Amino acid sequence: MKPTAPLNSPPPSTAEVASGFIALWRAGEFRAAGEKYWAEEVVSIEPHDLSDGTAAVCCGIEAVRAKTRRWLATHGIEDLSLDGPFITGDRFAIFADLIIAHAGRRIPHSQIAIFTVRDGRIIEERHFYD
Repeated sequence: MKPTAPLNSPPPSTAEVASGFIALWRAGEFRAAGEKYWAEEVVSIEPHDLSDGTAAVCCGIEAVRAKTRRWLATHGIEDLSLDGPFITGDRFAIFADLIIAHAGRRIPHSQIAIFTVRDGRIIEERHFYD
């Protein structure tokens, strides 16, 4: 008898993506979370351009990877507290309170991040902070 090909399993649900993504963030694995869950066409939106010259809107996985690498190379994250994920339809939100270590300073930071999921991958992330 000829072996049958395994059935393709459906992509992870928004809840599964959210759970896995926030677990990696809680472990301090920010780049790994992106690598596992970002779609090739991911869009990352910040409230404004970043101090390193990165545009507020980055389109495509390579641009988002570069943004993340630059930021993590010059900033540390301390005292991370996450609430969520809060899931509605194809989106989930995370509330984050943390201390950012940058240029010899410790800066309190709070933000809301909202992620949109399609076919088991994050296609958009929006960060809200002042």
